[in-house]
Amino acid sequence: MENQTPSVGKSAMTYGLYMGLALVVYSLIIYLVGLTGNKAAGWVSYIIIIAMLAFAMMNFRDKVNGGYLRYGQGVGLGILTALYGGILSSIFTFILVKYIDPGVIEQIVNQAMEEAMAGGANEEALAMAEKMVRMFTSPIAMLLMGIVGSAFIGAIISLILAAIFKKEPPVFEPTEAAE
Repeated sequence: MENQTPSVGKSAMTYGLYMGLALVVYSLIIYLVGLTGNKAAGWVSYIIIIAMLAFAMMNFRDKVNGGYLRYGQGVGLGILTALYGGILSSIFTFILVKYIDPGVIEQIVNQAMEEAMAGGANEEALAMAEKMVRMFTSPIAMLLMGIVGSAFIGAIISLILAAIFKKEPPVFEPTEAAE
C-alpha cells in the first residue's frame, strides 16, 4: 500500500473562500464608511491575507497532513489559497465598480490626480497620469489585476510563511537485514 500525501487543493479552496469572504466584508466596510482608496485602510487587507495564509498552513500541517508541512506544500497551498481568495474578492470589486457604484472609479482617478498635483506634476504629466489611471481602473482591468496581484502577493507571503510553518517528516533510512 502506497503512502499518499494529502492534496493541498481542498484546504486551499476552503481557506481561499474564507479569505475571499473576509476581504469582501472588509472592502464593503471600507466602501460604506467612505475610505475607498485610503492607503492606510488598504494595508489591513494584507493583514487579512497573511492571517488566512498562516491559518491555512497551520491547519493543513496540524489537522490534515499528520503534523507535517513540506516547504513546497506550504508555498503551493499559500499561492492557491491567495488565488482563490483573490478571485472571489476581485469578482466583488468588479460588481461594485461596474454595477453598484461606477462612481468609485472617478473617486480613485480624482484621488490619484490630487496626489500627482501635490507632487508637482506638470500638465503633460497630469494628462499622462490620468490616462494610465483610467486604463488600470476599468472594471475588467481591476478584475484581472486583482486576481494576478493576489497570486503574486500570495506567492511572496507564502515563501516566507512556508519557511516559518514547515515541518519536514522524518527520513527513514532502510536498514540492512542481518544475515
